Amino acid sequence: MCSQLRYLQIKRNLVHYSRLLTWERIQMQTAKPVDIGSVNTTETASSDVAKDENVIGDMFPPSRVVPMVLSNKEPVVLSFDSVPGPKSLKYLSGFRHYLSEIGTQLTAGILTLSLNVGTYITDRKSIRNLSTLFDEYGPVVRFVSPMGGDIVLINHPDHIQKVYAMEGDTPVRSALDSLEKYRTEHRNHTYGGLFTVQGEEWTRQREMLYTPIHSAVEQHVQGIYEMCDKFTQKVYNLRNYQDELSKDLHKELHKWTFDCIGLLIFSKKFSMLDTELVYSQCDTSWMYHSLVKATDAIVRCESGLHLWKLFTTPAWFALIKHCDSLDSLIGKYVLEAEQELAARVKDEANGEAPTSIISSMLLSEQKMTTEDIATVLMDMLLIGVNTISTTMSFLMYYLAKYQKCQKMLYQEVGNIYPELIIDDVNKIKANTPYLQACIMETLRLVPPIPLLTRILPRNITLDRYNIPRGTLIMMSTQDASLKESNFEDAARFSPERWLAAAKQHHPFACVPFGHGARRCLGQSVAETMLTLLTIRVLQKYKLEYHYGDIHPTRSFIARPNKPLKIRFIDRI
Repeated sequence: MCSQLRYLQIKRNLVHYSRLLTWERIQMQTAKPVDIGSVNTTETASSDVAKDENVIGDMFPPSRVVPMVLSNKEPVVLSFDSVPGPKSLKYLSGFRHYLSEIGTQLTAGILTLSLNVGTYITDRKSIRNLSTLFDEYGPVVRFVSPMGGDIVLINHPDHIQKVYAMEGDTPVRSALDSLEKYRTEHRNHTYGGLFTVQGEEWTRQREMLYTPIHSAVEQHVQGIYEMCDKFTQKVYNLRNYQDELSKDLHKELHKWTFDCIGLLIFSKKFSMLDTELVYSQCDTSWMYHSLVKATDAIVRCESGLHLWKLFTTPAWFALIKHCDSLDSLIGKYVLEAEQELAARVKDEANGEAPTSIISSMLLSEQKMTTEDIATVLMDMLLIGVNTISTTMSFLMYYLAKYQKCQKMLYQEVGNIYPELIIDDVNKIKANTPYLQACIMETLRLVPPIPLLTRILPRNITLDRYNIPRGTLIMMSTQDASLKESNFEDAARFSPERWLAAAKQHHPFACVPFGHGARRCLGQSVAETMLTLLTIRVLQKYKLEYHYGDIHPTRSFIARPNKPLKIRFIDRI
């Protein structure tokens, strides 16, 4: 009896053991294949199972082994939620549906404020903060907005090119919320300016202004060169015993830019370079004062928390006050230009070509009211004066700091146009290739608008991440320009990299004027003004700089972060 029980127990154990081995065999047959040189445990297990099957029988028939076929598949596209970025913002996004819709620009403002605060505390270049973000999260960084659409920050040239390639004929970018609110709610304007208008309206304004802007540059190039000579005379009068300006050089360049653009727009000589008392009661002086204060107010509103959307802040109050003044003064000049055109028609002198941008707009087939024209011209002053003066300031700074580049440039421009007679703008640029390279290198190191934005019209894949339509894309062109992977010795001022024989960089590694349908309308104006003033200054002075490094501020339009103290030494 005991032996029979012992036999049944052994048989039961063999059945369990056979089932266990069969289960292991099935698992190994359905698993990933192993290398040929590895230990073949499957054969050993199969031989053991075969012995047991002779006694017990085949309880589980073996499954068919299907070999795995390897093929070249498309890379896996990751979801938008997989885009890396600060986790604190992702946690705050959980409260999104409890908060009112204030807008995506609030997150952008918080981002800008945090970058600036970090710069002030550490006393470092603000661009390093963005570089730290890219170093930590990669070339695509997502900022989850708790109060609106998310923001994606990119800096790789391939990604920037891909965003521009899909924008079409009517791209949409992030506008200045403060200026847009001022016009739609405070002034009740239905017509936007060049910087705030979007889509088809931008295309219409571009077609209307493109030819007049280029025509005005050609007609007033001689007047601009004379203003450049006037600037060099003012430098001579303002120099102290160290051959430095007693006033901030950037502010004087700002006045010079205002005079030049005023000549192009209104065909009038504003002569702000000759005006020391900016707060005087003349229209020109008050317009310049309003322009400066309105720019400061816009920067304060756009940089940081957008509390002005909830209640009237001091920055919002200043913006309304000075923009009202600027808008009224521009409107006054528009009415004067309209009366002059009417008188010219009565005198049968209407066959002459318009001599200013404002005249071209008044004579355009697309009828515009005085308020609409004033709105467009306000944007041209706000953007044009500030960006050109910033670029000219840093161009002088780099030429004074890098003496070898200044010497080579003087050899090119030292003896041209000695009698202050300019005949052709395009001829000037063609005869000064090294000067154009210096201008481009300055724009690479300090793009006046360091962040360019686009709102995606449809889904796009960036670095294997699927970015949905409607997402605000912030392209950090300044960070792209300063990466060693895009430019060799990127932090150094080296105009030679832009000469025809040395161009080897990615075409979208430096796009200071933008690209595509929304490319800057004033590019020809900026290049002409920068070219003429640099020629005239170097013909009279040798520039030197003996102080600490100067960096651009991190605002929607960059500025020097401290006063420029450049020595203007007379050339013998």
